Formats: sequence, structure tokens, C-alpha cells
Amino acid sequence: KRSRSAEVHNLSERRRRDRINEKMRALQELIPNCNKVDKASMLDEAIEYLKSLQLQVQIMSMASGYYMPPVMFPPGMRHYPAAMAMGMGMP
Repeated sequence: KRSRSAEVHNLSERRRRDRINEKMRALQELIPNCNKVDKASMLDEAIEYLKSLQLQVQIMSMASGYYMPPVMFPPGMRHYPAAMAMGMGMP
């Protein structure tokens, strides 16, 4: 019984790691010039890239006369900032 439980745990853990690795590869494809291999460095790159995108959105919104203060969007609205960056969310 114990070995069956350990086997189920090992399979669950393997699926979890596979999903994490799949998401890390997807993230790596979204970040320009990201050639990092280890997860911590990739996450650092992602953070810096997102910060630069936020700054670009702020600059674009100020240049258009519409000031948008930095905002944390709830998880359900994660596509909203991308729409704004393309000019779709500005009045």
C-alpha cells in the first residue's frame, strides 16, 4: 500500500514539474533575447521585461495626454494591459 501511494505521489510530482517546465518554456518564448536556462534567471528576465513594458505604457499614455498611474490588474484582467499597450484601452 505504501509503495502504491509513493508511486502516485511521484507521478503527480512529475506532472507538476512537467507543467512548470512547459510554462517556463512558454514564458521564455515571450521574452525577447531570453537565453537563460535556470528558472530564477528566467523569472528575473521576465520581471525586468514586464517592468519595461509598464514604463512604455506609462510613457505612451502620458504622450497622448492620458495619464495612467501604475496599476496592479487582477488575474481575470490579465489581457487588459496588453490591449492598452496596443492603444485599444485608451479613451
